[in-house]
Amino acid sequence: MLDPVQNHALRLCLGAYRTSPSSSLCVLSNEPSLHLCHQKLSIQYCLRLSSTLQNPAYSAVFNSKFKSSFECKLNQISPLGIRIQSHLQAIGFRRKDTLQCPISSTLPWLLHRPQISYSLHSLHKDDIAPEIFRHNFNELCADYNHFTRLCTDGSKMGGIKDIHFYSFL
Repeated sequence: MLDPVQNHALRLCLGAYRTSPSSSLCVLSNEPSLHLCHQKLSIQYCLRLSSTLQNPAYSAVFNSKFKSSFECKLNQISPLGIRIQSHLQAIGFRRKDTLQCPISSTLPWLLHRPQISYSLHSLHKDDIAPEIFRHNFNELCADYNHFTRLCTDGSKMGGIKDIHFYSFL
């Protein structure tokens, strides 16, 4: 239904003739066909959905009980789970290998913003000895001992200075 719109737009953009094949227009404009875009988005959705068993759509996509009824009705559009199954097999997808990610019961707008201290950020490594950095960091840890400590080391190699990020949640 949208293919003629895409073809017309590509013809206008490329200045191509009406008789130009639509597949050639897609190649020349470096645009995938709508069929490939739809297929890619469907696969991405199923892969994302496979990690949340609590999602109501999970059973509709992965535990399709209507497969036999749609195999004999070729004129009807089958559900997403049946249509995408061959594509998921082609990329080697197996549900048992998927890491489960539970849906949070807390609504996102009710979450508290993390408190981040940038007090060590104001100190420059070139001017201050490492012992002073270590002392300031230990003082900061003592001030926030009731917080959960999350340290992320973003060190770089090859002539670029080490960068260390510390945040307390």
